[in-house]
Amino acid sequence: MTSAYVPYNGTAGWSGTDTSMARAVDNVTSGRELNNQQKALAYIKNAGVFGVTWKELAIEMLWHHGTASGVLSVLHKEGEIARLYRTRGRCKIYINTFTAQMNPDMLVETYKKKTKPCPHCGKDVNKITV
Repeated sequence: MTSAYVPYNGTAGWSGTDTSMARAVDNVTSGRELNNQQKALAYIKNAGVFGVTWKELAIEMLWHHGTASGVLSVLHKEGEIARLYRTRGRCKIYINTFTAQMNPDMLVETYKKKTKPCPHCGKDVNKITV
């Protein structure tokens, strides 16, 4: 990974306030967003099938909830990680996408994309089976 995933107007997202937007832009231009995404990916990969919740990631990285959940959301949206249907401590569990593919018995949630029917068969083209 050589550049950060920035799916929201060139950033990893913000809450809607001007200060939040300024922080989001600064995170990208300073390289902080890329660093955070890389650190999260390495931590999740190391966790293996046990996976990681936002709380565990936040504690390990000393991040605020917004940073941890934001990084997880972007990485999930981009297909770098998978979110399990299972929970731990009332939090969803995230695992490496490769780990999910190698363990087909682990039920994963598809990132919330709008339904897009296939013009040929009518099935949702966003549904992926891991």
